[in-house]
Amino acid sequence: LALALAALLPAACARRSQDLHCGACRALVDELEWEIAQVDPRKTIQMGSFRINPDGSQSVVEVPYARSEAHLTELLERVCEKMKEYGEKTDPSTHRKSYVRVLSHDGTKLDLSGVKIDGDVASSLKFA
Repeated sequence: LALALAALLPAACARRSQDLHCGACRALVDELEWEIAQVDPRKTIQMGSFRINPDGSQSVVEVPYARSEAHLTELLERVCEKMKEYGEKTDPSTHRKSYVRVLSHDGTKLDLSGVKIDGDVASSLKFA
């Protein structure tokens, strides 16, 4: 019995790790997509070189701000703190763990039945 248990333990830990990393990735993408969607699509930012060309002109290009490098970098700096707003939910049939928001973006009420809200969950998700 001990030998069988020892053989199954690494598989369970590996699945837990995989669930955590997949959940962290999904949460990251969800947070970025939400924040990008909140930006006015007409808003632009000037990108380009600050060098002056030989003819005295400067090559500057206007790009959409929502998916610009500057905006995405700003979002990535804040995304780890958003992981505090997630909880762990276990699928009763497969026992796989997924991560769901426990605080909605727009203030609507969420169904939190079966969701584990814990500092350890937020911490491990933030670290992943």
